[in-house]
Amino acid sequence: MTLTSSEFQIQMSVERFLVFGSVIAWVLLTYCSRFWAVDGYLIGNRRRVIAMWRIECILTLLNVFAYGQLMKWFDDDIVKEKVQDRRKMQICRKRCSDALIIFLILGQSVYFMYYAPAFLQWLLFDLTSISAGIWTNMIAFVCGFGIVNFFAGKMKMFQYTSWILELVGKIPYFYDLMWKRRSQIKFTLVMTLLMSVTMFISRDWIVVKHKTIKIPNFTADGGHLRVAVISDLHAGASVYTTQIHQVVEKVLENQVDAILIVGDMVDAPVADIEDRVRPVLQLPVHAPTYFVTGNHEYYYGDVHEWLRFYRNGHITVLENESAMLRGVCLAGVNDISSPKSGILNHEMDLPKAVQRCPKNTSQIVMSHNPASIREFQVDHPKELSKIDLILSGHTHAGQFYVVIPVVYWLLPYFYGLYEIPFGGQLMVTAGSLYQGPPMKMIGMSEVWVLDLIGE
Repeated sequence: MTLTSSEFQIQMSVERFLVFGSVIAWVLLTYCSRFWAVDGYLIGNRRRVIAMWRIECILTLLNVFAYGQLMKWFDDDIVKEKVQDRRKMQICRKRCSDALIIFLILGQSVYFMYYAPAFLQWLLFDLTSISAGIWTNMIAFVCGFGIVNFFAGKMKMFQYTSWILELVGKIPYFYDLMWKRRSQIKFTLVMTLLMSVTMFISRDWIVVKHKTIKIPNFTADGGHLRVAVISDLHAGASVYTTQIHQVVEKVLENQVDAILIVGDMVDAPVADIEDRVRPVLQLPVHAPTYFVTGNHEYYYGDVHEWLRFYRNGHITVLENESAMLRGVCLAGVNDISSPKSGILNHEMDLPKAVQRCPKNTSQIVMSHNPASIREFQVDHPKELSKIDLILSGHTHAGQFYVVIPVVYWLLPYFYGLYEIPFGGQLMVTAGSLYQGPPMKMIGMSEVWVLDLIGE
């Protein structure tokens, strides 16, 4: 169902405007942000706002591409259809176009919801965040088929590569997925629906996972230490009191020597979501509880308000500090992004964090972002060589199946247990809940119970 000349011109003009507008907006953000002068913790808040607008520029470009690709469904119509059938198809195309545009706008609007008034968040946050999750699954397939179409077209031009296409095309269904646009769109929509529904259902399925980690010359009392590790709760946004309470209940079901919260507890200021976080204050009654900051602590409001809230609730906040835990030195560093928060003397400082650890004592370090290992390796190899175990989160293990290849490729450490330079180990959790869209891979909303024993 081809567009009329005037409709085509209007569509092309809108797409060009959005593309050029996004590029210009990105340039202006880069140039003008230097004139937005703020002090203290507001610097970290400003960084988040600028990052949000840059994300919006990227999303706009992707949405223009996605719209063009999905609307090609109507380009395969038979030109010789009856007049009345063509009229029905025009109406169908218009309705699908309107619905797609509304969906794309909703998905793109989720970042604005973090700064919206409370009543607007109550009204739209869940809708926009769910749309953003569906969009994430969809855009991966749209871009994937876009790449397939581009390279398949190029390969078909050359005899020495066209035979590969012929060979792949003999596999059932593969020919249609390579060459038939409607088959590609059907596959995209079906897979998007299946993955989105599955991940939405599994988002609050909190799984307790057990792992034994052997540590050479372990100095814990009795040679054994059991800790519960949670991370990335992201209270606020689409994470409510119910979800926080579920995580807390899972922790309370296990007898542990300590509870370690490895950053990104919140996604809003204290005044907005204090009640949502309050279930966490049950943890120190169960076992000594320790916390270090993640990057999201610096995005909304003053991080020190949250730190006071935790301390008043008897949670020990380790700001480049250490504490003795049953014969083991437990240290915590501020997030790797803390130097950019605008808060004086708050940067990540490993030497300061471990300086009071007794000599020949096993050392465990809580550091939200596993990428900090690289900085430790370059700047503090002496201190790193004494660390037995580092506990991190941040990566969410991708959170979405379709994101795994990108995250795995970009991040030095992705998920699970790693051997790190100088002989220590790194444990990266996928986090206990989710950030943004209320979706998570099956079994990846996790609480880790680690049994640390001597080797």
